[in-house]
Amino acid sequence: MCKSTYSGPWQELSAAQRRRLADALRERGLHLTLQREAIYETVLGCPGHICAEHVLAVANASHPGLRMDKATVYRTLDLLVELGLVSEHECGTGPSQYEPASRGPHSHLLCERCGRLINLDGDIATEVRERLLARHGFIASLGSHPILGLCGNCQASGSSCWATSATRL
Repeated sequence: MCKSTYSGPWQELSAAQRRRLADALRERGLHLTLQREAIYETVLGCPGHICAEHVLAVANASHPGLRMDKATVYRTLDLLVELGLVSEHECGTGPSQYEPASRGPHSHLLCERCGRLINLDGDIATEVRERLLARHGFIASLGSHPILGLCGNCQASGSSCWATSATRL
């Protein structure tokens, strides 16, 4: 499994969010099923990023009578991404991470050691884009791929081959 960042307070699916899901499915000629609702609720309720395996574990724990397997979760997550309700973030060789699309486009940092996916502060991302454009005439698309490196926990947990001095943009 991955290092999903789902620590913190979870939220329940609101009536408005449930209607939005039902309306989006109806526009595609699909029905709102208990499985789809449970998966959507799990992603929306997650305070961070979550992988499909954790979605399955959380959804099964919160809906013990509901029959659900990995295939259902993956198909539903793909559908929710297509509907624009959920965002998928590829994380190198690790499993994709999911979060509500309502959080808007933003950049991520990915720890290459533990797989933790961290939201990059928007001001920092803007500064990086502006500096790359000014210095190199390069327009960076930071939302497409995460910036790779080591998180603070992994840096503190031992030696690495990473250089300690920052490279200037």
